[in-house]
Amino acid sequence: MTEKQGRDREIPRREAEMYRVESIQLEMASAVRLLGGDGSAKDQINRAARAAKLPHTVVERLRWKKIKRVPADLADAIREAVTRHNEEGLCRAKHELFVAQQTNAVLAARLLEIDAHRYRSEIDSLRGQAVGGRRVDDHSCGE
Repeated sequence: MTEKQGRDREIPRREAEMYRVESIQLEMASAVRLLGGDGSAKDQINRAARAAKLPHTVVERLRWKKIKRVPADLADAIREAVTRHNEEGLCRAKHELFVAQQTNAVLAARLLEIDAHRYRSEIDSLRGQAVGGRRVDDHSCGE
């Protein structure tokens, strides 16, 4: 094996390593933006730092991709915060759906009291407005 052949194998390995490093950098930067929500960069960094329970400067460096090789403990903290953020959003959506279903049930009952024959189509549409025609019974989260 010549010297050049040894280097040819080394270059793709380094490129793969740098690709992995860059993809983790991008993941962390986008996660900080997701956790931060809308607003200025400073507001995003502050909210993300609180959510991830990390120092402000560390989160700021993650957002601007200043940390070349992100340590595993930082990446894990950010990923856990994103998971919590997604679960809270799902719980919020389930709760909103439950409230809408309860409101529809009350409106259908009131229309039924007023004139059941006249408002039959409206009552049926209110009862059938659950997602996919089914009701969400488990509206509790975090238990």
